[in-house]
Amino acid sequence: MMPWGSFFHPRDSKGRESRTLWFVAVTWLIMTARFVAGGIEFSLGPVHWAIQPSMVMDYGGSVAAILAVWVARDWSVKREGVSDG
Repeated sequence: MMPWGSFFHPRDSKGRESRTLWFVAVTWLIMTARFVAGGIEFSLGPVHWAIQPSMVMDYGGSVAAILAVWVARDWSVKREGVSDG
């Protein structure tokens, strides 16, 4: 099992620490939780709270845009010749 701190310092496929991957993973997790929670509503006295459901196309487009950040980072690193491979 990985130590707790390593979840905050993910490594890319070449073994280097990747700050971008951590932000992409957290953003993807938040977007997925929001999609799953769509349609939930409850009332607590005078307060009514609801999360509007979202369409699959909206979710897919958002996730694609988030993952594009990670793909663009790897592409630009390879293009600049910084990559080992």
